Amino acid sequence: MTEKDVIEYLENNPHFLVKQIELFQKSSSADTGTNREEKIISLSDRQVPQLQQKVRFLENQIVEFLDNGRRNEKIWDSLLKTSLALFAIKHEHVTTKLIESTLCAQLAVEQCRIFITSRQTRQPNDKEKAILNFLATTDRPRCSIEPPKEIEQLTNSWRLSSSAYVPISSSNFRGILIFSSADIDKYEPDVDTQFLERIGSVVSTILDHVSHREIAD
Repeated sequence: MTEKDVIEYLENNPHFLVKQIELFQKSSSADTGTNREEKIISLSDRQVPQLQQKVRFLENQIVEFLDNGRRNEKIWDSLLKTSLALFAIKHEHVTTKLIESTLCAQLAVEQCRIFITSRQTRQPNDKEKAILNFLATTDRPRCSIEPPKEIEQLTNSWRLSSSAYVPISSSNFRGILIFSSADIDKYEPDVDTQFLERIGSVVSTILDHVSHREIAD
């Protein structure tokens, strides 16, 4: 039977479509249901990968959050231990050398130096001028691979791969606390300096309770 035969039959028997309308309705309903189901499956297929991607993103955020938490806990634990070690130094024993060695031991850093100048100095020498020139450029810790030009000569003989320069001050002194490490990544320029700032505050507090003569001894 060809398409032409079907058409001729329907033309000759118009009542056929009326009698079989229920059959067409069922067929149409079935087709509609199938299409709807296909659309739902297609939408699910698209949503599942998106949800999986969101889950992976959230998992990565949680891992990063936990890593940061553990890192911060380690940092602040180190700050507490270092502060306690510094405050344990008896007043009569405080010197820059002792503070430097304590910091090196507590923070596991190869080099630590303190450079200070009295606020009462009227005619600073070359070293003191270098310190004051550097302090005029910043009031916050600075990390870098290359030394600040103002104090480059003070660090050339002992500076390592990366260094941190921490301003310190008290009622009697102004100065710089310098850490230097063989690890080039330890004191990168974009490192968080909040920890260094706290260490600088502790050192400043200790220096504030001793005289220039006691520190220099």
